[in-house]
This record gives sequence, C-alpha cells and structure tokens, in this order.
Amino acid sequence: MKKLLLSFSLLVLGFTSNAQTWTEQATGYPIAATYTGEVSIVDSNIAWALAQRTETVNHQTFSKTIDAGLSWESGSINVGDAVDLAIANISAVSETTAWVAVFPPNATVPAGQGVYKTIDGGITWTRQTTAAFTTASFTNFVYFWDENNGVCMGDKRGGYFEIYTTTNGGTTWTRTPSANIATSTGQYGYTGKYFVQGNTIWFGTETGELMRSTNKGLNWTKIATPIPDFGSATSNGEFAFKDDNNGVLQQTVSNVFYVTTNGGTTWTTQATTGMFWGAIAYAGPGMLVSGGSSGPTNFGSSYSLDNGVTWTGIDLLSHTSLNFKSATLGYGGGFTEDELVGGVFKFTNSLGNEQFSSTKFKVYPNPATSFVKRLINLQISELVCG
Repeated sequence: MKKLLLSFSLLVLGFTSNAQTWTEQATGYPIAATYTGEVSIVDSNIAWALAQRTETVNHQTFSKTIDAGLSWESGSINVGDAVDLAIANISAVSETTAWVAVFPPNATVPAGQGVYKTIDGGITWTRQTTAAFTTASFTNFVYFWDENNGVCMGDKRGGYFEIYTTTNGGTTWTRTPSANIATSTGQYGYTGKYFVQGNTIWFGTETGELMRSTNKGLNWTKIATPIPDFGSATSNGEFAFKDDNNGVLQQTVSNVFYVTTNGGTTWTTQATTGMFWGAIAYAGPGMLVSGGSSGPTNFGSSYSLDNGVTWTGIDLLSHTSLNFKSATLGYGGGFTEDELVGGVFKFTNSLGNEQFSSTKFKVYPNPATSFVKRLINLQISELVCG
C-alpha cells in the first residue's frame, strides 16, 4: 500500500525569548480551518501557498501574494478531477509561473496524474505530458530552480524511480535512466518529502534511505540513515541540510536527533534541549528553525543557534510547514479561522543573519487527518493513508 506523508509534532520547552517572531497573515482560503502544506517563495514580495488536503477534504486551492504577504489572493488548481486527483506540492518561479505535482490519493487510479504548469498566475493549469506519469505511476513532487530547470519524482516504475528533468520549463521532460540512479531497496517516496539546497536535492524513502542528486536530478546516489522509514506510523523522519556535507535528521516518533558532517556517510546521535520533533529548516547557516502541529498540546515553533543542541521557543501556535528562502525570508504554514484570519506566518529574524544562499525547504504533513476548531486546540491524528 502506498503511504502518504504523516503529520508531525513538536513540543517546545522554555518559551523565554522573543528574538525570533512570526507575523500571522491571511491566505484567503475559501473554506475555514484549511491549512497550508507548503509556501513556495519566489522573492521578498512573491510567494505561493498550497492548501493541504486532508483525509476528508481534497483541496485543490492555492493562494498568492505579490506584496510580501500584506495581501493574499486564493485561486483554484483545476486539474480536471476534484475527487481522484490531489495536489502533492507547488513550486513557483514568478508572479505568473508555477508548477504542481498531482497524484492519485484514492484506490481509483485515473489518468491525469503528473506535472501541471500555469503561466497566467494560476487561472489555468496545463498538464505537461512528456513527464509521462501513467496510471501505474505516483507523483511525489516537482521542483524548479528557475523558469527552465526543474525535476519531478515518482515511485519506482519499471524497477527504478520515475524521475524526470527539464531544461526548458517542462516543455520537454527526460526520464533519468536507471544507470544514473543508485540501487535502492525502497520502492517509493512520499508526497512532499524532499529538500533542496543549492543545486542539490534529497528525498526520503519507505526504507529509510535518502536519495541525493547534486546536479538537479541528473544523477542520484544513496545515503543510508538510522531512520527505518521516512513516513510510517511507527517511524517518521525529517531532514535538512546546510550544505552537501552538513545536515540534521530527526526520528520524530522515537524523538532522536542526528547530525552528519560528511554528507550522510555517518550519523551521530545528538542530545537536545527544548526541541522534540517537527518540521525543520535552516534559516541561514547559523540557525535552525523547527515547527510542528499535532496535539492537543504538541505544537509550536522554536529555533536553535547551535545546530540543534539547544532550542529556544518562539510560540505555541500550529505550524504545518516551514519554508525558507534566506536567513531573513521565511514562511510557516498555519490554519485559517476564516477567509480573513490565518493561513500562513511570516518569519522575522531579529538576529539579522544574512549569510545564506537561496534555498528551498520542504516538510509538511500530507495528509493530516483531523482537526479541532481553533488553532490552539489543534489535533491531527497520525494515520497512514494510501
């Protein structure tokens, strides 16, 4: 059974510092209690947010800001089937141009999953057929570095992961041959379970391996990790990398934190204070940010200035995703109370750490399975759906 990415949790201790803050913004999603699964950040003004599907509601909705989040406008992602096709993630490069990965969330596997592109700001979405995801496929994510260069990834088909790359915006996608992909014991990845730093991209599998490409998806190596599975009910892992060598890894179920300084050749268990589990991202080389949403009490956000050893609490609100473009530009997903309240949080880094290259961070629950009416009472069940 194909498993989708689980919900995550975070318990933060010692909320004593206001050095880092979040400003809540309204995404304008048309359904109350909708939450954000990802924010794709283009620049300091432009960002696209994706409304996350749940077990009971298959959202096909985005929201976009072009004024640094002062206002957001929502829209529909029409991919021709609102029941048997769902949106895995979104990747944007401008005010007008974005891509989404579309997958089949139900037992029914219709034609139509794959990669869709908009060039008119989300008014229309067109499937890019040369990324030939078929009824035997399962699309996990798409990511673009710029308007031309992108990669998309699906589960194994024909004995190896279905990965495509493009250099012309998706007009033509070319499947990465099996000879360019290291042999993996895993059969599938998870929707949205990927991480990008510079030209390097990682994704996790159900056998606890990280697959890594340092050249935008053309070649892939395999990294062994101490995580048994990156998305099951008993073993769920989150990961982030500062560069190709230095990274962190969380076993969110057993609450263990690992670090590597050699690209994952070895992992060392690291004791932590204040942070338990959740989404994680580098906001500059000197700061890690973590956030979570599961409960009733295990939600909030925190930051670390010593690579995860010590964590300082920021708030006790629900953060359903973390996405950073730089040390001073980041968003966290949140829940809406209605069209006028909530949906995302914008990050303020008052420490002013500017030394950071353009980076994409992506971890979120997909799908979450239940929620209680207001943010502070949020509960998301940790269920496996497929």
